[in-house]
Amino acid sequence: MTLELVDDVPEAAWLCASESDHVAAESTLWFGSAGFEAHARVLQLPDPAYDRQPEAELADEVLDGAPSDVELVTGIVDVLGSSSDDLRFLLWDGYPYRPALPATSRFDLVGLRQYVLARGTVGDWARWVADAAEPHGRAFPPAFAWPADRTWCVAFDVDAHFAGVGASEEAITRLLDAEGLTTVRASRESRPPLYG
Repeated sequence: MTLELVDDVPEAAWLCASESDHVAAESTLWFGSAGFEAHARVLQLPDPAYDRQPEAELADEVLDGAPSDVELVTGIVDVLGSSSDDLRFLLWDGYPYRPALPATSRFDLVGLRQYVLARGTVGDWARWVADAAEPHGRAFPPAFAWPADRTWCVAFDVDAHFAGVGASEEAITRLLDAEGLTTVRASRESRPPLYG
């Protein structure tokens, strides 16, 4: 199977069905749709020591030891598990994919970001993004990934140092206990710490 870019924007509308203001929309960017029982942040880098700390202040070994976007997303999906064979992905229209995303319909998240919808497995996405990365460049994460049954959602916003996850309490507990992932419990209502 290969990643399929689809022209079915309404399939992504559930992400912000109840989001009518900017603050709620930002929460969706960080954690996915409202309505999940529990939330967590899976860290790619340690949280900043203070708000808007420059990433440049981190030691080289911290930056070099961070999981790649592909490693982080595939690790999360592996833990979340059973429904991961039929995933939906929103790919942010602002990343410099090569070739560029095709001229399919864009999903607009409350005027904040625009995305193209894709369907496949996490392996399909990983192969596609490796091919779409600039030569020797970064393979950019999906902005959102979720299974067809919508039992969980992974959100990975632009420049975030973490992937936010909304899921059942049991699934979040599995993430918190998973080896190889640094996961902290989160609240969708609280602004996460961010680098500047």
